[in-house]
Amino acid sequence: MSEVPVHDPFQPTWRRSLLAVTLAVLAYALPQQVPLEYFSLNNPSSGLNYLEITCAANVRSETQFYLNTGRGFNEQEKIRLPIAPSQSAYTYTFPLPDAPLIGLRLDPFLSGAGDFSFTRCRIINRRGEEIRRLTRDDLLSPHQIDTIAPLPDGGGLLQIRGPADDPSVIIDLHQPVIPEGMNGRNLQRCLRSCGYLALMLWLLLLTIYIAWGRWSSRRRALRAAAFLAFVALGFAIAANRGLIKNSLGSAHSAARILRHAPAR
Repeated sequence: MSEVPVHDPFQPTWRRSLLAVTLAVLAYALPQQVPLEYFSLNNPSSGLNYLEITCAANVRSETQFYLNTGRGFNEQEKIRLPIAPSQSAYTYTFPLPDAPLIGLRLDPFLSGAGDFSFTRCRIINRRGEEIRRLTRDDLLSPHQIDTIAPLPDGGGLLQIRGPADDPSVIIDLHQPVIPEGMNGRNLQRCLRSCGYLALMLWLLLLTIYIAWGRWSSRRRALRAAAFLAFVALGFAIAANRGLIKNSLGSAHSAARILRHAPAR
């Protein structure tokens, strides 16, 4: 690339290219707690997993499931379920992250005393096929929960009698649950989301370039358009950094789990 007059800021030069790459890399290095997905999958495959629970309570509160996908239990990866007093149990189904599910924690209530019961809790795929059934025997390390009584069909009744500010129980998965076809779907998400955002940024930059109106030949216009596409792609990747990092982390985690899994 050769140097061009300073008054034409849209033409590619090594300095401008290096500046764009440096800024995109710095932006990519910034933390992003909540991954942004600009163009989601229209029809994910049947390998996507769901958490299904049939439960009831005798108090009004909020039930929470904390998910550990390799980053420990955190506030960004949890399922929230408002719950009200009911004699009947209702079934709720929630999509799980497309990542290895390493741990699961149940917080029956935010605080206070009460009874929480579940008659069925399982992990299923989009076809409704059961991947893992979770029972009362899988509830470990209860915190601020007085008793866990067994119910028919493997369910459990969690009773909190005294004051409690953070009742919880760990659900033993026995082994991590890896969604079938996870890496392929995550790759598609990254490509579609980065491609969509890059196109939108490119169109915006082209609009600014056309409004600027300081190009004298078709060749210079094509060079500028190519340079702006390069800039748009770099910043699209930076904007999707959370999605990309999580996808790479999930792939590495799944590979590590499979590498250490006992041979069947």
